[in-house]
Amino acid sequence: MLRAVSSFSVGRRSKWVILAVWVVLGIGLAQLQPQLQDSTTNENEAFLPESADSTAANRLIEEQFPDGRELDALIVYHRNGGLTQADQERISADAASLGEPGALENAGTPITPFLSAGDGLVGPSLVSEDGSTALVVIPTFSEDSDEIQDNTAAIREIVPVPDPDGLEVYVTGTVGFISDSIEVFESIDTTLLLVTVTLVFILLLIIYRSIVIALVPIFVVAMAYLIAAAAVLGLVKAGAFEVNGQTTGILIVLMFGAGTDYCLLIVARYREELRKVESKYEAMIRATERTAPAILSAGGTVIAAMLVLSLADFKATQTMGPVLALGVAIMVLAGLTLLPALLAILGRRAFWPSVPTVGADQGGPAPVWSRIGNFVHDKPVAVLVTVVVVLVLGSLGNFQDRGVLDFGEGFRTNPDSKVGQQLIEENLTPGQAAASNIVVATPSASGVAEAVGSSDGVAAVVPVAQSENGELTRLDVTLTEDPFSDRASELIPELRGLAGEASGGELVLVGGITAENFDTSETLASDAQLIVPLVLLLIFLILAILLRAIIAPLYLVGTVVLSFAFALGASKLIFTAISGETDSDPGLATFAFIFLVALGVDYNIFLISRIREESAKIGNKEGVITGLARTGGVITSAGLILAGTFSALMSLPLVGVFQLGFTIAFGLLIDTFVVRIFLVPSIAFLLGDRNWWPSRRGARQRAPEAAP
Repeated sequence: MLRAVSSFSVGRRSKWVILAVWVVLGIGLAQLQPQLQDSTTNENEAFLPESADSTAANRLIEEQFPDGRELDALIVYHRNGGLTQADQERISADAASLGEPGALENAGTPITPFLSAGDGLVGPSLVSEDGSTALVVIPTFSEDSDEIQDNTAAIREIVPVPDPDGLEVYVTGTVGFISDSIEVFESIDTTLLLVTVTLVFILLLIIYRSIVIALVPIFVVAMAYLIAAAAVLGLVKAGAFEVNGQTTGILIVLMFGAGTDYCLLIVARYREELRKVESKYEAMIRATERTAPAILSAGGTVIAAMLVLSLADFKATQTMGPVLALGVAIMVLAGLTLLPALLAILGRRAFWPSVPTVGADQGGPAPVWSRIGNFVHDKPVAVLVTVVVVLVLGSLGNFQDRGVLDFGEGFRTNPDSKVGQQLIEENLTPGQAAASNIVVATPSASGVAEAVGSSDGVAAVVPVAQSENGELTRLDVTLTEDPFSDRASELIPELRGLAGEASGGELVLVGGITAENFDTSETLASDAQLIVPLVLLLIFLILAILLRAIIAPLYLVGTVVLSFAFALGASKLIFTAISGETDSDPGLATFAFIFLVALGVDYNIFLISRIREESAKIGNKEGVITGLARTGGVITSAGLILAGTFSALMSLPLVGVFQLGFTIAFGLLIDTFVVRIFLVPSIAFLLGDRNWWPSRRGARQRAPEAAP
């Protein structure tokens, strides 16, 4: 079957048909890629779990209250030494302008800090005690990202430009943070495409020292990516799911990283076969046929791991799964059809100036890898113990007590929303940036308000609206902590407990941005308990089917888990000691696990499948050494490229994405240069023929002509 597919891909006429189909589809659908970026949804509430209290509270507010859900835009005015009379007049004038009909979309009347005599202000003051800071609160009633951005832009056009030596003005609050976050994600695809393609090209050029062979994998992956992006866009337009900017960004990185790895495996085997046979067609057929099982297994592992994500309760994780699985599936198809067709067309010229010829450099394994293999063979126990001890020590970093990144900490830059919130926290009541909402049955509203208001973490509780039928009341709770912070999230269980007790069994739900953040962290932790064991089980089954063995798959899965634990723990220590970042995104561990384990197993498959192939001919010792030698170069090259593509995430101005990119890149390097080169071979040497139990293919089917 595989030989038939390989033969068709490189046929004298069929290869041109395959190339034409991929190019026509890729170029024809290229115009849809920017539309995918425009179709992303990046608001936090769009990806909340259906089972969360905050989701239910938001839904009730949206459906049963006259104005729907309220998202406040806050304008922070600050002057060192105190606001002047002219500043106060400017603040009132700005508020009046923003309150005019048509100035903002779906917005209420601005609440100004300087009230006239007789006006009442319920809740914390909008002016600091020292008179240096004042707030204008503008309630808005739209969750549409375009309207949020339009309103933020309209506000920033009217208010003064921040002057560090004079009047500083910043737009913050929920609207400000959402707008600044969307602005970052709007450019994520373009940035990642440029950085990723540049990195891959440079690394391929260094590895192969051939411009043509450096461009071939990029071309193949680019065609696959353009088709995948169009397919994802079609599913989004059809209403199958929503995607956010992080998902489309990771799609780019994963396809270019993993796709280039699959291409490298075929390219390396093609070059090897060109040194054995004269016909470029036969060399390509052999290369594709012999690498296809490893590529299909590696791709299948990644696809299976991604599909497990669709079982998550958190929607952002849930929708990421099928998107990434679809991208990898298309990439594998391109690697096994478009790449062979293109290489068959180019032939030996693709490797110019180092053109492979029959009989050249065909004597045996590369000396460096042979020396490493012999070293590990001579001291397998010492190598095994040393590597395991180092990895375990690094894993201890996972016991470090780390907090959760809040919105302000999430930016590596200083957008308006971040600076404005810092001023509120320093000079006013931090919780004014975004109130928490309690939806309660009206008869219990006063009791709930009193009970919640007694909490040390609450600055004020204000009844602000009733549902259209009068049965529900919305209470707005101003916290004493920054509502976007981990400290505020920790208050949510207490508030829910107090509200539940005071409601006397009546309906009561706590929502708002702080509750959403708490529910997100809880859901991610719950999802991990489901995803992690399922991914490990699937990977084990795929390896067992590929190798027709049980022992080797067990320790291969164990090595990637240990490698992941080291990468995550050591990265956390680095973030704390070097970057001073004591907090992490709540999804860091889960996403790092998915990518490091799934992609790390790819390299295990590349190595162990070649070891198995060689051991069947020349015995366990020489089989392990030859397998390491034949794949060592391509695995290290692939690891460098994949780590380079994930490091592209570090170019984005988001701390959570930076940490994810660093952790995965670091883990891939450890996996490539330590686990795959030293740990796995040392175990394979120690187990010998038992590697392949219960199969007997491992070492006792030697081909005499291939024996050492």
